[in-house]
Amino acid sequence: MDLVISCRSGTDGKVFSYSLAEAFRCAVRASPAPYHGGVFIGRDCHTIAAASDVVCRTILGLVPERHHQAYKRLWILWGRLGRTMSRAALVEASEVRQFRANARAFVQLMKRGFPWVSVSPKLHNVLHHASNSLERFGSTWMYGEQAVESWHGFFNQNAAKYTAETEVGSCANLVWAMPVAREASDTHLVRPTARKPPREGARRARKSGDKRKRENKTRGGQPQCVATVEKAIKEGRQWAEAVFKEDDRTVGTFLARVASQ
Repeated sequence: MDLVISCRSGTDGKVFSYSLAEAFRCAVRASPAPYHGGVFIGRDCHTIAAASDVVCRTILGLVPERHHQAYKRLWILWGRLGRTMSRAALVEASEVRQFRANARAFVQLMKRGFPWVSVSPKLHNVLHHASNSLERFGSTWMYGEQAVESWHGFFNQNAAKYTAETEVGSCANLVWAMPVAREASDTHLVRPTARKPPREGARRARKSGDKRKRENKTRGGQPQCVATVEKAIKEGRQWAEAVFKEDDRTVGTFLARVASQ
């Protein structure tokens, strides 16, 4: 929304912030997390990046076309960077080289097209350190919190097979046994999310009014209660107001600095 503020006005930027929050809620199906400062985190961030075309359409007609194209290009580059950083698997050398080039192009385009945006510590890490970590360790996500939690869950499921006097000893037994058993693969960290289909004739046919049947489901997904929808709208507007205030202050500070030069 800082782009809308810089190209139009603060009032337009605030109105746009509310429409963007609604686009996230309705089209992208992503919601801010109140328990985490009211921002988007984790899976919702990846969902927004995957639906970047929806985000880019929200600024059509609000900013010049050259800014719109630069904005779209930024989202494309960020999607490529995110896919590499969030994959819990070893990254090949060719992809590391492409990651470094994409990171450089991302920062250069951001500073050239949106000069009021400062290089934050996280962006500095993506530009200068992430590629080095990929070269040295082969992955960044394998050492992240979610990857560690996945391995913790895998250990809990199999700890009974490798008992020891202490939990550390049991974990060591599991780690030693996995290479021998050829079980140390990413597929073992993914828990099944769907049941296997039943044998033919194992279940009775569903009734004509059964809501579990596809043709009887409500369009647009299952209905939600009014309180849940109102709560989601309220949290989205709170996020929009907080981000708008920050962006408005950032653009204002930049314009004042340019005017004083």
